[in-house]
Parts: sequence; C-alpha cells; structure tokens
Amino acid sequence: MRIRHVVLACALTCSAVPAIAQAPYARFGEAPAAEPDVDDVQGAWRSWSQRSAAALAATLQPRELAFAALLQGPGADVAPSPSAPAEQAAAWRQAAAARANDDVIANTLLAATGDADTRVRAAQRWLGAEPQNLAPLLARGGSVEAMLADARTAAVFDLHMLDQVRWMQAALLRTPATPAERAAFVDGETFVAEEHAAITASALWSSTVLPDPQPLLQACDPSATRDPARLGDCRHVAAVLAERSDTMLGRLVGLGLQARLAATPSERDAAQARVRTLHWQNLEWGRASAALPRDGAGQFVRFLADPSIRTEVQLVERALQDAGVALAPPAGWQPPR
Repeated sequence: MRIRHVVLACALTCSAVPAIAQAPYARFGEAPAAEPDVDDVQGAWRSWSQRSAAALAATLQPRELAFAALLQGPGADVAPSPSAPAEQAAAWRQAAAARANDDVIANTLLAATGDADTRVRAAQRWLGAEPQNLAPLLARGGSVEAMLADARTAAVFDLHMLDQVRWMQAALLRTPATPAERAAFVDGETFVAEEHAAITASALWSSTVLPDPQPLLQACDPSATRDPARLGDCRHVAAVLAERSDTMLGRLVGLGLQARLAATPSERDAAQARVRTLHWQNLEWGRASAALPRDGAGQFVRFLADPSIRTEVQLVERALQDAGVALAPPAGWQPPR
C-alpha cells in the first residue's frame, strides 16, 4: 500500500488544514510517478469512512461520536454545507460534547474540530482533567494575559498526538474495508489493514486544527513589550514548549520563542542550534522512511504498538536510530531553503 494514496483520499474529503496544522507525515504524501484514478480513491474513502462513522456513532460513546463527526464531514469553521452528512456530523459532535466529561481524547478531538463554542468548552474540560497541560490553555483561546497567567503552573505541552492516532487506528480497524475499497486504496499493491488504519489516522489527526500559537508569539515579542513580568511568563511558556512538547511542532515553536527571548547571544545560538537539529531529524526521517517498504508504514505500525514510544519526538528518534542516522546534524549543516 502506498501511504500517499490514503493521504490523497483524506485530503480530498477532510476539512482544510490551517498552516499551523501541516501533516507531520506530509513526507509520505510526495507525488508518485502515477496516481490512481482520483474518483476511485475518493469514492472508496467516502464509502468506507461513512460506514466507519455510522458504526462508531452507534456506540453513543463520546470519543466515538467525536471521531465519527470528523470522518463524516468538515468542521463548523468550513463553509457550511446543506448536505445531510454535514448536518449529521454536527449532531454527532453535539452529542459527543454532551457526554465527554473528562474523557481527554474526546475533548481533544472536540477542541480541534468543533465550532468555536464547542472548542472552548472542550478545552476547558480538557484543562480540568490536566491542569498542568499548556495545550488546552492554547486551545481554549481568549485573552493572552489570562492564558499567560494560567500558564504559570503549566509543566507540559501534550497534544496527545500518539494517544489519539493509536486510538483512531484501533477504531478504524473495527470496520474492515471491502475488497473493492481495498483495491482502490492500494492500486494493485499489498493492502495491510493495520498500516492503512494507522496512516489514515495520522492523516486525519493532521487535518484537525491545532492550537494557534500566533497570539502567544505576538504577545511575547520582545519588541512589543518590556514588561519584566510578561517576559518572565513568556520565557516559562517557551521552556515548556521547547522541553516538554510531545510533538516536533511544539518543540520548534518553543525553541523559536526561546531564541527571540534570549538574554544573551549564547542563549540564542543554543536555541537556534536545537532548531537545526529538529529540522535535520525531520528531513532524515523522511529519507529513511522512503527507503523502507511502503514508505515505512510497517515501521510506523510497529512504533505505534510500542508503549515505550509516547511522543512523536521519541518516534522520530527511534526511526533514526533504526536507520543508523545520527540524531544531530554534522557541524555547519543548515536546513535547505
């Protein structure tokens, strides 16, 4: 199975992806020499995803309802559609919100896919379950002053990326693809259900709206504020993002902020060196994956099955170690422009 076929199908039907939520596995979506017929892939995705959504929603469980809404149609921030699937997705999302309580996966899904009010309420429930997590604070939005004040006790920035992808993979495996759907997905290659579900789950996670750091970055711009208390709060948030993020993106945002807030040239240089290291790891991971069968889908499934790998950062490091690639770039290396 070519992972890019699944990503293509998802891209054709999922909600628009904002700049901050670019797919962490976008390297899997590089165009092959020849693509399958788009209509076949899109039709297969539509029939399988809608069947999966209906089965998940029938359980009436909050995370299943929230995921069913994601599978069924675009979120409320996309131009509204008069179609029944969009209306059904909204109803499922509403039902999920009414049942979510302190279910972190349900609330992270709702905070990333619902309308503005649903997102705020889901983020608040998520924060109640994880009061030291910076991620629900950013997802909640509101005034930057309130966010920075509340973030003084934050200790992690955990989007629960792999927790969600693992759960989504298992949920998708509950509805097997038909022979016709499998044929469309793989275009004559080998179909592996676990790989198909895992890559589809990662593509779906990447289609959701991640917390927007832009208001934080603007408020913490040292050229815009000289308030020592504000700068101290900003440095704390930057450290949490840089050191305790479960995603590569979170670490990049934190390190970029640390470089801007650096008190000395050596602090700035240290942050920028770590940014280069993360760029190196992302690029080399892409190359290593491309050299594996089915673009590394089997390895990705194996990593998801390993409970010792909790974060995307750990997953990338493990992939590089398996490939025999150094975790740090050679001296003088710069990311391509």
